[in-house]
Amino acid sequence: MSQNDRLVRFLSSGRTISVAQARSRFGIRNLRARVNDLRSEGFCVYTNRGETTTYRMGRASRAIVAAAYQTAGSRIFGGN
Repeated sequence: MSQNDRLVRFLSSGRTISVAQARSRFGIRNLRARVNDLRSEGFCVYTNRGETTTYRMGRASRAIVAAAYQTAGSRIFGGN
């Protein structure tokens, strides 16, 4: 199972993950790159910045979808 597969499984369970946790649990050295991979595959991964940056998976709110549509137009959703 790839690092991305393990990360998706972990985040899909509703848990959050930090850089240190990703390194110790899954051997992921560049969590930001793995998160970008997941986003490019269509997964909605949120970044929570605080004392420690963590990532979580969720669903985009209507407001986020509307903002993306307004900014990028229909092409972001597969339109022309």
